[in-house]
Amino acid sequence: MVRGSVIVAHPGRQHSYEAALAMQEAGLLASYITGIYYKPESMCGRAVRLIGPAERGMRRRYQDGLACELVRQYPLGELLYLGASRLRPFARYAPGIVRWRNDRFDRFVGRVVERERPMGVICYDTCALQTFRKAGDLEVLRVLDQSVGHWRTLAAMMREEAALQPDFADSLPLKAPERFLAQCTEEALLADVILAGSQFVKDTMVRHGVEPSRVAVIPYGADIERFRPVRRAKDGRFRVLFVGQLSQRKGIKYLLEAVAALGIPGLELLLVGGVVGSGRGLAAYRGHFAHVSNVPHHEVQHHFQQADIFVYPSLYEGSAIAIYEALASGLPVVTTSNSGSVVRNGVEGFIVPIRDVETLKEKILLLYEDRELRAAMGTNARKRAEQFTWAAYRKKVGALLGSILIEKGLGDGRRPMHSKPAP
Repeated sequence: MVRGSVIVAHPGRQHSYEAALAMQEAGLLASYITGIYYKPESMCGRAVRLIGPAERGMRRRYQDGLACELVRQYPLGELLYLGASRLRPFARYAPGIVRWRNDRFDRFVGRVVERERPMGVICYDTCALQTFRKAGDLEVLRVLDQSVGHWRTLAAMMREEAALQPDFADSLPLKAPERFLAQCTEEALLADVILAGSQFVKDTMVRHGVEPSRVAVIPYGADIERFRPVRRAKDGRFRVLFVGQLSQRKGIKYLLEAVAALGIPGLELLLVGGVVGSGRGLAAYRGHFAHVSNVPHHEVQHHFQQADIFVYPSLYEGSAIAIYEALASGLPVVTTSNSGSVVRNGVEGFIVPIRDVETLKEKILLLYEDRELRAAMGTNARKRAEQFTWAAYRKKVGALLGSILIEKGLGDGRRPMHSKPAP
């Protein structure tokens, strides 16, 4: 196998750091291209370390083990997006800015691929089209990492949800232009291989014309050393945890309705994550939850360790990483099949239908009342998580890409790199 033969490119983060590290561990990484990345030993990195709050936030943009010299940054679009998303007066422009960011980044990566001609390129949905067009002309293997179900199905479901729950409509991604949806469709059809985190994602891709044989389902993982069960002092509280964006795409209103209707003594619902939209829909439930916003990911495990159960009633996902982290923390999970989780109904928790408040109430109440069941499911959850680590994910992705490159005759020395990565 020729070493250093695959480019991984993502303008933000998601789980792309793990994909880049997977290629590095397999001896395949030519470079990882992203928007902003924290390099602790660089001049900027040393300056950031002097500013406590800045360093605390930047640690999210760093991956242990990933060679910093292989990371290349294209920061302008990401900086503008981050600025808009954090300043409430400009938040409404964030969706347009992220599409602009993705388009610029995609064109940049396409030029890199055209110049350097790697054996393969891994790109992410919504920012792969120009790169894939260039890669196809050069017979470069095109790998699409589809981080959520097909965007056409998502757009249709979100319009439906806005009509059902108008008080939360401004938290939904409703303004998806046809040009954008056509782009996502073409990306999937151009890809030689699609990486999907769940069967749910694969099913949506097949529904929109992708051949099933081109979709590889590889579940994500969790850091099982950082996310792990701890013994919590009994204080008479029953803590229900949700971690993720406070958006109706996550089914947040259905969770709030269930908790409000239960009226369980000592129940505490903690919502951890940023509010999407105005947050007006949350006002009616203000007495039924506590909210912690924008916790750095390297600190979020403390909230899992203080919870009794994890509830994630999402309407549409890829494969929600927060659920893997809940399992690793030994929490029973109540979620939906649309979350793309590895939870087995009745074993590590419960799978409930989307938009089903009554079933949510039933399962939360059951776990509240039955401590033995809660403990057994928590033990099963930890065991399940140990099968789905990031190390296991990287090994599967590396093995898959390596075997495909060999099969296509791209990894046996017949197609060396044409140039070295630019600094």
